[in-house]
Amino acid sequence: MKIATLNKGKETKYLNEYPLIDEEDLYSHDHLKEGDLFNLVNDSEQYIATAYVGKQHKGVGWVLSYDKDEVINTQFFEKLFEKAKEERQYFYNIDGTNAFRVFNGEGDGVGGLTIDNYDGHFLIQWYSKGIYKFRYNVLSALKQVFNYTSVFEKMRFKDAEIKGGFVDGEAPEFPIVIEENFTFYNVDLNDGPMTGIFLDQKEVRKKLKERYAENKEILNVFSYTGAFSVVAAEPATMTTSVDLANRSRALTEENFGLNGIDPKSQYIYVMDTFDYFNYARRHDLFYDTIVIDPPSFARNKKKTFTVQKDYDKLIKGALEILGPNGTLLLCTNNSSFSLKAFKNVINNTLQEANVEYEIQDVMGLPKDFKTHAHYKPSKYLKAIFVNIQ
Repeated sequence: MKIATLNKGKETKYLNEYPLIDEEDLYSHDHLKEGDLFNLVNDSEQYIATAYVGKQHKGVGWVLSYDKDEVINTQFFEKLFEKAKEERQYFYNIDGTNAFRVFNGEGDGVGGLTIDNYDGHFLIQWYSKGIYKFRYNVLSALKQVFNYTSVFEKMRFKDAEIKGGFVDGEAPEFPIVIEENFTFYNVDLNDGPMTGIFLDQKEVRKKLKERYAENKEILNVFSYTGAFSVVAAEPATMTTSVDLANRSRALTEENFGLNGIDPKSQYIYVMDTFDYFNYARRHDLFYDTIVIDPPSFARNKKKTFTVQKDYDKLIKGALEILGPNGTLLLCTNNSSFSLKAFKNVINNTLQEANVEYEIQDVMGLPKDFKTHAHYKPSKYLKAIFVNIQ
């Protein structure tokens, strides 16, 4: 097996089970190729961990084991899948939800690999060429451990020769309908990079419905397929969904229809969020709850948006159309934007706006999105409900 030596003094964090091998920590790694297994050793050549090369973020690869004698083969993945399945028995046995994550990257022991279950239709996401080299082992182990109707895959790395799509089982006709917290959504596992719903927001959507939607006028910007609007529509007085993508309107209308809600009874705009803020202000439109869940990065013909630089502008724009005693639901999935930094932006922006406010709920990932105790970026999702007096 190949060996990668750490620079002197860099071994402590790996001895403390930090899972991502940072490129700058290695003395030399030119001999390592995507998919290679290697032993990570200190400058005295003492074994620390077994890892694989999968270039992702600023990392060379991910730790797989701290046992020098452990073999990384199909049985290795079977063992991890069995453990992951056992830890998610709750999701297999509850009513009203049939879509959840069954394996979550470094949280479950293999950085760069996620597997989702959409009512028996599994989606594998490969985040590097390196982890894709273990495809046979992963698929074999998946078949041994899980019962599924079909398996699809998506590539989260650039390679023109490798395409995602159907892998195994009985391919369904898309869209399929999944259920989450007794609400229904259309899903397509074979249509571009996204599926139609972000499973990591399931508990946030539930909280919105139960605590912040009843008899409220709801505005949902960056609405995508309208999931927040759909879950809130029954208790709410009205929902308004805003997204720049042309196809968002039809997808949102379909999700409303699945739940017995006439799409024409709700407002749906294909529009830039900042343009809609201006439109709402000009027309004296006000909302009781505003949901802001932007992508980390977006670009249109007019401007470029990044969460870390521009989130304050979203908050300021929302404040101008928020009704008395209103609520902002502020979300980000940017792993490099820490909860502390996100809270600082919120606090600083609201203080500058000279409004009285109270942070009421701070939420993160649901339990099926298992995180890694020693790797903060694994806790990437932040969702904060703020009441504005």
